[in-house]
Amino acid sequence: MEDNTTKELRQTLAGHLDTLKRNLDAVPREILQTKYKKPYDKLSLDIRLSASAYVKQIALQGIRIHKKYQEEAVSLIESAIALSGITKMISEAAFKRQDISEIEELAAELKVHVQEALEPLYARHIGLYVSEECQRNPEIQPELYNDITGCILRNGTWIPLESQQQKRLISLTITEKQPAT
Repeated sequence: MEDNTTKELRQTLAGHLDTLKRNLDAVPREILQTKYKKPYDKLSLDIRLSASAYVKQIALQGIRIHKKYQEEAVSLIESAIALSGITKMISEAAFKRQDISEIEELAAELKVHVQEALEPLYARHIGLYVSEECQRNPEIQPELYNDITGCILRNGTWIPLESQQQKRLISLTITEKQPAT
């Protein structure tokens, strides 16, 4: 289900793509780029900006990253985007075919690339959290916690820790034992 921001970004992009399509149906691109250069350049910029915002909204929606890991995560995300080659395909879908559905599909594909790139980072920062309840009652199991996302794993679902405000937790990060030298 799309949220309001995603819907608004989609509508804006679709409007710009429709304008370009109508212009191209009426006038060859070469004439748009010369005789109507200023409005064509403005429309092109509007398409680039709105496509970028829309794709970013889709590709990054739901991704949680704590500030202290942001630099590393951004580097991984940028690398995944560059290696995927999808941005060029999005540009072609916008400027050659004015196809919003294709852009959506490519954005969803880009999201998969981003998630795959972040997976090793997430995996390196999973630890056990032992609540005060768990310390008092050994029957209560510790929960998995991801320091990157700030989420605990409960019943197979990662839940933001903020929603568990009544718990005070102790981090016990799991690390591999290094061989003695």
